[in-house]
Amino acid sequence: MTDRDELTKSRMYARQQLIEGWSQEVLDNGCVMIIGVGALGCEIAKDFALMGIGKLILVDLDLIETSNLSRQMLFRPGDEGRPKAEVAAERLKEMNPYLEIEHYFEKLQKLPTAVYEEADIVIAALDNFNARLDLNKICIRLKKPMIEGGTVGFEGHVQVIIPEGSGLQYKDRDREIEKIVESKLWELSEEVYPDYFEAQERIYELEEQIEQIKRNHIDPVKEAIRREVEEEFDENYAPNIMDQTACYRCLVPIPPPDNKLVAACTLKGLPRNRNQCVIKAEVDFEKEYDHKPDLNKDDEVLKLKKLAQQELEELRERVFDENVPPEKKESLTAEEIQEWKDNIQKTFGPDYQFEEMENILGNKIAAIQTVSSIISSIESQEALKLLFRVNGRDIGPPMEPPYINYNGVYGQFDPIEVSKRDDCLACGDVEGEENVQIVVPFDADVAYIFKAMKISGHDLDRKNWLITNPRNKEIYWDPNANNPIFKDPDVKLRGELKLESNEIISLTPIGKAKEESNIDKYNVIITYM
Repeated sequence: MTDRDELTKSRMYARQQLIEGWSQEVLDNGCVMIIGVGALGCEIAKDFALMGIGKLILVDLDLIETSNLSRQMLFRPGDEGRPKAEVAAERLKEMNPYLEIEHYFEKLQKLPTAVYEEADIVIAALDNFNARLDLNKICIRLKKPMIEGGTVGFEGHVQVIIPEGSGLQYKDRDREIEKIVESKLWELSEEVYPDYFEAQERIYELEEQIEQIKRNHIDPVKEAIRREVEEEFDENYAPNIMDQTACYRCLVPIPPPDNKLVAACTLKGLPRNRNQCVIKAEVDFEKEYDHKPDLNKDDEVLKLKKLAQQELEELRERVFDENVPPEKKESLTAEEIQEWKDNIQKTFGPDYQFEEMENILGNKIAAIQTVSSIISSIESQEALKLLFRVNGRDIGPPMEPPYINYNGVYGQFDPIEVSKRDDCLACGDVEGEENVQIVVPFDADVAYIFKAMKISGHDLDRKNWLITNPRNKEIYWDPNANNPIFKDPDVKLRGELKLESNEIISLTPIGKAKEESNIDKYNVIITYM
């Protein structure tokens, strides 16, 4: 780099170098990894590019769509169909020619570990739970701090995730000691500390003497306990409290079931709502044309919309017939019948618009740029503070509590206390277990459990898995059993097995799966639809 380039670069960052504690060198040598280059990811990448981060790593598996252009400022008309990460890298390089940037059009789960290890901070700007859970697991394993955020309509959230062993300083020691002291005060025995309890009573009765009583009877006990806690803190408390936060999995112990699985489980395959009509239309389209509809082809969108509209009209008719039987219909006037139909149409919405095909089939989330800019700014700021801490500098403490929710309707930020769960499957003491929620039809059999697991992202060979009830230890499926009843895939869950909704079953690997799987057990919650 020439002297003139150095001068230009220095002038670019002159204003931020006026911030107390700032070091442009930290930015220049830093590496931030952004998973998801959508509405949040574009804004965050732009922030770090303009601040002068040394290296950005962008990861996204999506192609640019027309609907992205209203919120993702790195993309322009004409970019449709190109990989988001690739285009974002080009635009960021235009903003900052000194930026080093890598981009990956790849699943985050398939990236080499070395790519993650290069990053100082990982930022999650994803739009689905399973990807978040997988990234959370990777960051915990590699001890990488992660900033996670998301938006839905006018709401959003940000979570700071600092894994145990990351080496980052998090939380204030004195504040944490004070919390433990206060908790222990509630556990005191009146027999052991009679003066303490007598003092509490006197405080309630004699408010004018409160301060004096506290000094004589409360504070000495508190200080004695504090000394005890201080002596034990570093050994007994600090390892589980300091320098780590709850992870993403602590807050989301059970991922929600897949929407398409829910739709597939409607009684007799009949749609029950507007979204399910479109999903059913996609199934019918594939049956008729032998391929899934390409939403980038106008003629296929038109055919899909026609099928979905037919399903919607049939749904309206079914609801009308269910609520207005023939004998009741005879007593209604034409105006009353029309009123019924108008109300049903209001309930299930008007006729379909073209864009709904993509929104529904793609599980699109309601979004607007104003909220995306707010949430992305908080993610960028928290990542920036952590980046400095990783490099031994301090421009401010990380967000505490580590989770904040934003309501854009009321303009309200709500910090939320979140605790690390000892039984968290990602960062707790439980290893090798996974919680899964599946939705099945009322007439589902044992074979359907494996179908539902596959839709949920867990493709299991039923020849290598055992299904039991952890409550009563009953065996529901054992492919190696001598008794044929234990390996009958047609056994009904509600019939012969008498499994109720929201009951938990266990799937345990046997044979080949036991040797190859890193899962010891799936805890599966079954819900009937």
